[in-house]
Amino acid sequence: MGISPRNTEEKAIEKAVALKGAEADHSDFGTRRRFSFDIQDKVVECLQKYSGAYFKGTSNVYLAMKYDTTPIGTMPHEWFMFHGSMFGYRSANMKSLEAWVDVYQGSLGITLTDTYTTDSFLQTFSLKQAKLFDGVRWDSGDPLEFTDKIIRFYKENRIDPLSKTIVYSDSLNVDKVKEIKQYVNGRIHDAYGIGTYFTNDVGANPINMVIKLTEVKMRTGSPYQYAVKLSDVPGKHTGEPEEIELVKWALDIQESET
Repeated sequence: MGISPRNTEEKAIEKAVALKGAEADHSDFGTRRRFSFDIQDKVVECLQKYSGAYFKGTSNVYLAMKYDTTPIGTMPHEWFMFHGSMFGYRSANMKSLEAWVDVYQGSLGITLTDTYTTDSFLQTFSLKQAKLFDGVRWDSGDPLEFTDKIIRFYKENRIDPLSKTIVYSDSLNVDKVKEIKQYVNGRIHDAYGIGTYFTNDVGANPINMVIKLTEVKMRTGSPYQYAVKLSDVPGKHTGEPEEIELVKWALDIQESET
């Protein structure tokens, strides 16, 4: 029997009011696992109306146009995966960021950190790049540990954390946003990209959809090369096991046996 969504508007309003009350900047990141377009449409409408200035936009470009809000998002893991596969894993993060700047010229300035683990990313996150990019995005692992790690990195590089942003975006709901915000406690600008909780809170089991590169090539006729991603959560890597082990060896990534 199919699910007939109910109380969509009421739930969206309740969440919008709660996030506004928590003074949490938030955006809709819910296109990928939404229940339907109509649900996402209604959610964005309610967020814009009831969240006030704390609603910062949606990653759905059409809905951003429809509701005259900001089309908002961050760079994908696939960008790093391509550069790692083509140019080597030790230089992947730096080359990816340089290429991103060449394309977007300073726009879309929130970078992911966890394609080959955040610790590895920070080792090659140059001072120039750290100053140029507006901030970073948390997408795996412990958000509180990530917060401390990023704030420490900025301070060690003589960058005021209050001039930077962390966008939190993994499996968020109102309670988790409040927990993170309380922990951040004004030490850095925090913002929240919320997906499934906004657009598939109808009683259905969201599709556990992961879209990642598996192989890439530079041009027609070139051989394909494996592409992999290493999460900040051990065991949640994607790609060929042999290539994953190659990345771990190249970047000297040690994982506990748990």
